Amino acid sequence: MTPVSLDTLRRSAQLAGFDWSDAELEAIRGAVERALESLARLERLPLGDVEPTTQYRMP
Repeated sequence: MTPVSLDTLRRSAQLAGFDWSDAELEAIRGAVERALESLARLERLPLGDVEPTTQYRMP
């Protein structure tokens, strides 16, 4: 996975309405990268044949 750039974090924060400094963004960069890697691992799980744990049925 490619590292998250400071510019990407800055733009994402601005879109979400945050006014964070570069130092604040730098402080969370590692956590954001780890979260994105965790999501990527979840997306790679072979769940095609797994039954859902909850089913909604209409009468």
